[in-house]
Amino acid sequence: MNFARSTAMPLNQMLDGVEEQLAAVSAAMVAMDPATLEQSSMQLRQVSVQLAQALEGVQGKALPADALRRIRKISDLLAVQRDNLARLSAVADRQAASVLPPSDNASTYGKASGAGNGPGGVARIYRSAG
Repeated sequence: MNFARSTAMPLNQMLDGVEEQLAAVSAAMVAMDPATLEQSSMQLRQVSVQLAQALEGVQGKALPADALRRIRKISDLLAVQRDNLARLSAVADRQAASVLPPSDNASTYGKASGAGNGPGGVARIYRSAG
């Protein structure tokens, strides 16, 4: 039995699903919509895992030329999206840095108890006015 005939439709459907999710992720990045980006990314991951599992099951068998071309294109698009996501992350970091003051210590509540926050290590906000 020829692999191309026996599994071409499911493979094409899986490739369609991955390509659709890649397009959805790209659209969410362009729109700068974090909720849609997160949802689309999770769906992309799911369809990608399904495709990878299907391809593991056919190792050593020849894939149709069209499927190989589409898989290479998907790989290229994933690399571009990874770069774009890194750029968006850097932009978000810069925007946050312009709005939030820089922090000289990692702790939100200051130094450990008794380390100079106020009398007895009590935070200044709770110190009595008297």
